[in-house]
Amino acid sequence: MPAGRTVLAALLAGFALGAYLQALVGWPTFLAVAIGAVMVVFVLLVAASLGDDDAAADAAWRAAAPDLAGRDPGRRPAEAGRDGSGRESP
Repeated sequence: MPAGRTVLAALLAGFALGAYLQALVGWPTFLAVAIGAVMVVFVLLVAASLGDDDAAADAAWRAAAPDLAGRDPGRRPAEAGRDGSGRESP
C-alpha cells in the first residue's frame, strides 16, 4: 500500500492533468477525467516500483522465514549434504 503522501501526489497530478485538458485544451470532460485517472494509476505504479527499500524487504523476509535465512540460495541440496552444513555425514 503506498504512503498517503504518494497517493496525494498522484491525485494532484491526475487532477492537474485532467483540469488542464478540460479547461485549456477543450477536451470533453469524460476524456479529461479518464486521462487524469490513467495518470493517477501511472504515478502510483511508478512510485510502487521505485519505492521499495531492499534492505527492509530483506529483513522482513528473514524475519518471516528464519529457517531459510542462513542458506545460500545458489547451492544445490545435493551439495549441501543431508544436514545442510555443506559436508556429507559418514
